[in-house]
Formats: sequence, C-alpha cells, structure tokens
Amino acid sequence: MPVAPRAMAISFMKSGTHLLQELMLELDYKIVGVPRPSPRTMPTFDDEQLQAVAALVLSKMDYDELLELRGTEEFATRTGDAWSGLYWHWQQRLGQHVVNRYGQTRIDFADAVITNPYLPFTRFADTPPGLCWIFHELDIHRVDGSFLNEWVDTESPPLVLNYRDPRDTVISMINFLEGRTREGYGNFFEADIFSAILASKPTWEEKIDYALQDPAFLGHDQFVKALWLLNHPKVCKVRYEDLVGPRGGESRERQVETVNRILDHVGSDRDAEAVADAVYNPNAWSFHVGRSGGWREKFTRRNIDVFAEKFGNILVQYGYE
Repeated sequence: MPVAPRAMAISFMKSGTHLLQELMLELDYKIVGVPRPSPRTMPTFDDEQLQAVAALVLSKMDYDELLELRGTEEFATRTGDAWSGLYWHWQQRLGQHVVNRYGQTRIDFADAVITNPYLPFTRFADTPPGLCWIFHELDIHRVDGSFLNEWVDTESPPLVLNYRDPRDTVISMINFLEGRTREGYGNFFEADIFSAILASKPTWEEKIDYALQDPAFLGHDQFVKALWLLNHPKVCKVRYEDLVGPRGGESRERQVETVNRILDHVGSDRDAEAVADAVYNPNAWSFHVGRSGGWREKFTRRNIDVFAEKFGNILVQYGYE
C-alpha cells in the first residue's frame, strides 16, 4: 500500500495520462476516473472493504439486510452496486461531466442504489484506500466545496497536475478524434460529435483552425480552468515532456527527477530509476506517436497566428514560451 492511501491526478486531455497511470500502477495504486478500465487497472475489494463501502451508501435498514446475505451471490451483486453508486456519486461531487460523456443512466443508477441520506456529508477520506483518481479537469467552480475544504485542511489526497505543450495537445487531440490511436477515440459520447466535424475539414490547417476557434472543442479551455492548480504551492506540477523520457524522445535525467518529485509528493520511498522504467507504455489504448514538438509539422503560419492571439498568454504561464 502506498504511503498516501489515496491520490489524485489531473491530467489534461492528450497530455500523457497513460504515463501517470503506469506510474501510479507501479506504486501499487489501482486506477479510477477517466482512463479506460482494464483488469490490471481496476480495483478489487475484499468483503470487509465492500461492507465499508455499503455502509456509506446504504441506509441502516438496507445495510443490516445486506449483512444477512454475506457469503451469497446476492451479497456480491449488491456490494458491487454500492461501489458503483459511490463511484458515480464522487464523480458528480468532483464536478465531472458525467451526463454528456457517459449518459444520464450513470446518475440514475447511482440515485437508485444510494439510500443513505448522509452520503453527501461524507469525506473523500471515506472512499476506499489504494486508489488513484485520475481526471482531465478539476473545475474549481464545479467541484463540491467540502472536498476543497478537506483538501486544504488535510493536504489529502496529494494532487498531481500533468500538462503538455498546448500546441501538441491540439495535434494529439485531432489525431485521437480521427481514430489514429490504437483503439479509436474512446467512449466519451461528445467525442462522436467532434470526430464528425473534423472529418468534414479537408486540410490540417482547417482542422487546427476549427479546434482553436470552437470554445466547445475537447480540451479547449483546460489550461485556463487549471490555472489555480498550476499556481497552488501544494500541487505537484508535471510536464509531459519531462515525464515521457528517452523512449519518447526526451531526457532520462528529467524523467527520473520528475518521477522522484511525484514519489516524494505521495510519500513513496520507491526507487525513482526503477519506477521511471515502467512509465512509458506504447501499448496504451490512446497512444499514437507520443513525441514532443509535432505541432511544428502541422501548424501553418495562419494557425500559429491564431494560436498566439487566443492562447499566447497560456504558453507563457505554463512555461512553453
């Protein structure tokens, strides 16, 4: 078990979320949030942990009834549903875009499972240990203020912010939405919309111009909304270019230094060199090329000018200019 029982990473879309996932898996966390689940990343809980989850989610009457079912298939089903209810409950409290990405059914399911009226008063520290929650955003105007209060008071969970050159994220997002990654563009329903729009643009210049101009485009405002994280002294800031290492065309020295900072932040005494060896995984489902500076091959002069006009200040604040 890691020293910090729970961790959270905010990793911008197309900024190497798979790198952080691999790192956290190496630290024995399991992953929940936006990364696509797989048997090696999903948490498993023993009966005691499942009962603790059920105690949070269910009313006393429902919980007492559940205890009578221990050792049965029905117990496993109901406790599994309780975990799903808790998971989607926290997605909402953390301000995630559940409905437009996954559909209203996720919320309806959680509402049907949750019978404890006091669940909204519970703390993030009550969620199961051993998990790293990874999201693409933590919008300070959407997240439950009680979570922010808990984080300020306890500095837990340790927060990591992962970002990348904004120009490269635009290119990577276009490649992603046009299906150039190993397994397509994932299961966010909104991605279907932008995939069709990009397919209608015949040139890279037009695709980039559209991505820069439409405020609804995926990841369009992620750098702005995370400025509070970038500037907060208790957040560990990580650049994709520093984390990807030599297999991604960057520096081993910076990779190890960056991994070491993350280890310190979550309280792990693992060897940074050994952990760094496990970070780069070209088999990640959303992986395409994974190198820095590709925007220079795609941006036209017009694209560069539009980007400078709209996002030049972001480049400066994030240290890319």
